[in-house]
Amino acid sequence: MNKKLQLIPVREQIFEGIKEMILMNTFKPGEIIPIDRMAEEFGVSPTPIREALIRLEGFGLVTLVPNKGARVAQITSNDVHNIWEMRKLLEPYAARLTANLELGAEIDELERAVNSVLRGEADFEAYMQTDLELHQTLCSHLNNHLLQETVQRVHQLSLRMRYFPEHVVQIHDEVMKEVSQEHLTILDALRRRDADAAETYVRAHIENGEKRALRALDSEAK
Repeated sequence: MNKKLQLIPVREQIFEGIKEMILMNTFKPGEIIPIDRMAEEFGVSPTPIREALIRLEGFGLVTLVPNKGARVAQITSNDVHNIWEMRKLLEPYAARLTANLELGAEIDELERAVNSVLRGEADFEAYMQTDLELHQTLCSHLNNHLLQETVQRVHQLSLRMRYFPEHVVQIHDEVMKEVSQEHLTILDALRRRDADAAETYVRAHIENGEKRALRALDSEAK
């Protein structure tokens, strides 16, 4: 697949492309990202690939491996606890604010997509899109841009941990169903413009997500 785009500088495109592959678990924890293969995929020399990997090391997403490339950082239970602590502080409050808005059409569209997942009519990519869109809804309407940026930043850091359980084969379908049911509960609270319920359901959703991530880590360790 040719990942080259003309809309942004090629070095930034490469950095964002590799980062997304890590966050979405295309490259899994502990896996080596080979410089030569990535250079061929992006249609560039190895130099901008190395530069991107150095930047990603600064984000704590990879560890450079001499003469090989970079190894994707492992996910630890401490990583999960730290990220979810931030999510529990930020996202329920964002949900409370969002519940005060009239978002009927947006909610209708999301509910249709989530129900499609529950009926088994959608693949993992469609499921992931519903998850991303719901969490985007909870922050995209915030007037406090610092809060919005912070929620989005923590959200991005959480992605590879959040989708790690879905990549554990034994619990894949179970997790997709659990998460989708929780999404419907949150959407119902937003539709009713019930701020207390939205805050409560989002907090429960985040706490359940932390349990799922830790359960997946434990499953992989066995």
